Amino acid sequence: MSRESRETKPGSLTEAGVKATTGVIVATVSAFSPVAGLVAGAAKEYADAPIVRLMEGVRRRREDRAVQALEAASEEARQPLNRLVHTIETSPELLALMSETVQAAMETPLTEKITALGRCLGRGVRDETRVDAERLRVRGLAGIEEPEVKLLEVLARENHVAPEGAFEQRWPGWRRPEILTELPGFVGVLDASIARLTREGVIKDDGIVRVFEADHDGAPETWILTDFGRDCLSLLWAASPRGL
Repeated sequence: MSRESRETKPGSLTEAGVKATTGVIVATVSAFSPVAGLVAGAAKEYADAPIVRLMEGVRRRREDRAVQALEAASEEARQPLNRLVHTIETSPELLALMSETVQAAMETPLTEKITALGRCLGRGVRDETRVDAERLRVRGLAGIEEPEVKLLEVLARENHVAPEGAFEQRWPGWRRPEILTELPGFVGVLDASIARLTREGVIKDDGIVRVFEADHDGAPETWILTDFGRDCLSLLWAASPRGL
């Protein structure tokens, strides 16, 4: 065996071991995905090769996203990938965080979100007292895709004038007509986006705490980002080289 072979082989074995371990993690999470079943079903039930090829492409993209999230976690934790994987394997809490992180990463095409998810995992690995908080961040990010990012960026902007009859000149937050002026494509689907974000505690209706001088049928819905929502949006912005 040459000197070059002796020097490079240990590194190659380590790299291969990390890839294998990472692959097992990704495959384990993938096993619970309907996409894996679709691929097997397509191969079994159909003779149409393009369908099988399409499903295989979906599966590969999901695995690539999972690996990207784990690489971001490694960078955030300031640990090489093999050490990161070992640390996760020894902690049930980190395994649960990793599972949620990888699953959310697999299901999104949003590169910034994949990186943000990985950084949440990395912070949990670096400081296990943060694992619970990072799991909540992962769950919040899991409910945010590109349409929700657009809504969050509107809500993060400057306040609007308060309705006539209110004590205050300006209110924090946005009402539906004002949101739809900014996002006309959300007509008919705004409720769905709001419900998705409200469920995860990312936004809330601030109108219910407003007091009027004049009689009203009730305070109008006025949507604002929660502190948690601002945190999630900041994570996405930080992960984007172009600021989303």
